[in-house]
Amino acid sequence: MNTRALSIRVERCTNASEDYLYLLPVEAQRLEDLANQVVADTVASYDRFRFIEKRVVDPRTWKDVGHRDNLIVYRERSGSRPTYPSIRSMDGSLQLIPCRSAPSVKIVGMLQGTLDDEMYGCFVDSDDAVKIRSMYLNDTAKEFHWLATIAGPTEANPFRFCGVARCTLGVSLPLAKKRGVCVVVSMGMTTTKHGERMTYYVSHSVNFADSAGDDTNIRAKCSLCWLKTELPNGKVELYMKGFAAPMGIVPEFAAFPVLVNCVLGIAMTSDAAYSKKLAWMIYDTGRTENGSAVPPMDACIGRCKNAFGGPKNSGSFRRCLVCRKAICSTCQIVRNIVVDIEKGQVITKKCSVCILCMHQAKYYSPLTFARRDVRLKRWKTLDVTRLSVTSSSGHDVVLTELSDRLFYQTR
Repeated sequence: MNTRALSIRVERCTNASEDYLYLLPVEAQRLEDLANQVVADTVASYDRFRFIEKRVVDPRTWKDVGHRDNLIVYRERSGSRPTYPSIRSMDGSLQLIPCRSAPSVKIVGMLQGTLDDEMYGCFVDSDDAVKIRSMYLNDTAKEFHWLATIAGPTEANPFRFCGVARCTLGVSLPLAKKRGVCVVVSMGMTTTKHGERMTYYVSHSVNFADSAGDDTNIRAKCSLCWLKTELPNGKVELYMKGFAAPMGIVPEFAAFPVLVNCVLGIAMTSDAAYSKKLAWMIYDTGRTENGSAVPPMDACIGRCKNAFGGPKNSGSFRRCLVCRKAICSTCQIVRNIVVDIEKGQVITKKCSVCILCMHQAKYYSPLTFARRDVRLKRWKTLDVTRLSVTSSSGHDVVLTELSDRLFYQTR
C-alpha cells in the first residue's frame, strides 16, 4: 500500500509544536493494527527466547556490549544480519531500508520494582508528559510532538495510548545532521497466553511525507519494542528488541551508542514512577496542611544520633515535604521533582523527603495516580479540586465517556 495515497492532511502552524495530523478512522485503525503486529512479532521472539532458547542468547549472533544493573545489552553481529534491514509497513508487508549502518539491539534481564510502576514511569500521552519523562530518564529525544492521538487512556485502562509522533535525535554537527523520526507509538498492558501480565511499548517508523517537520533533518527509521512481563515469582522480566537506521552516512560505531541510550531509558522507568507519585503526594500535603499543626523540629524522624551518641542538632534539620516532620541529612532523600511546565520548559525543584515517605511512594499503587492523571486531563478546563488518595478520605468520581470524534488529533 502506498502511504501517500491515504487521505492524510497535516495542518501547518507557525509553531511546529502545534502541527496536527488528521486521520480518517480507517487510517487510524491501520496504524493501531501495525503497532499491534509489531508487538505480536516481538512476543513471538520473546517466547522463543524464554521457552525454546531457555533465556540463552546465541553468542554467534549477538555480541554482549554492555551491562546496566541486571540488564544485558546485545548488538547483532554484522555477519549474522542481512545487508539491509526490513521494516513492517502499514499494509503488513516488509520493506527494505537502504541503510547498511542499521544496528540491531536486544536487551534482556530483570527489573527492579513492580510492573505497574514500570508502566507508570514510561507512560506518556501529551507533549508535556514527554518533557516530564525526558527529565526523569534523561533520554535523547528532543522536540517531541504528538501529531495525532489514536487511542487514549481511560480510568478503566489508564495505561493505554496510541498515537503518531515526531521528534529529533542527537544534535547537528559539522559533518552530521540531526535525525528526525515519525513514528507510531503504542503502549499498554495485556495478558499473555500463559496468563501473565505484560506491558508493551512500541515505537515504529511510518512514512508520512508531510509530517517530517524541519526539512533540514534527515529522516531516520526505527522499529523498537519493549516487553515487560510479571513472572510467577513476582519479578519483572524485560525483553527489548529492535533496530534503528540513521540513514545518510553515519558509521555504526557512532549510531549504536545513541540507540542504546534511547532504549535503556524506556527499559528502566520505575524510578521515574516514584518521582511522579512523590509529586502528587507533595501536592496533597500542600492542599491539606492549611490550619493543621506542624510537627515539632526537636528530633528527626529517624531518631539519628551524632558521633557522641546524643541527639543531632536540630538547627540543621529540614522538613519532609510530604509528612512535614523533621529530617536530618542521614534520613532524608533529595530528588528533582517536576513542579510545573511554563512555555514548554520543565521547572524542577529539589525536594527533600524522609525515607519513610519514600518507602510509602514505592508502596502506593501507581494505578491510583494514573487514574488521577486521567481525571486531571479530563477536567483540566475546569477548576476542580484534585482528589487525595494518600489519605483515608480518598474516593472516586464517575465520569461520562467522551463522544466519538470524527478525526483524531492531539491538542
